[in-house]
Amino acid sequence: MDIPGVDRHISEFVVRLLRTGVMLSNLAADLVDAIPDGAYPGEDSARVVLEMLCGTIATVLESADPRDIRRATELIDLSTERTIEHLRLTSELSRRREPGGGGMGRAGG
Repeated sequence: MDIPGVDRHISEFVVRLLRTGVMLSNLAADLVDAIPDGAYPGEDSARVVLEMLCGTIATVLESADPRDIRRATELIDLSTERTIEHLRLTSELSRRREPGGGGMGRAGG
């Protein structure tokens, strides 16, 4: 997906990250809901689904260099942390600009 002002490899990473996250979250929730009561006695359904997903995804990752997997995980974590950081900063700036927001208005930005 072409996003003006964004390098294609970055926009592709973000789009894939979002699509994959949403898909896996929805899939996991659906699978947890679909597990019949008592199907896994004494086990948490969410943990069972997580183990299933790990088993499936491992079939791809087992052939990858562990350093590549660690780096990919690090990039996902860093992307998440930066997104949260920027959301907090945006929220803080928005509060400062609102009348009565406790800030100095536009002059304080």
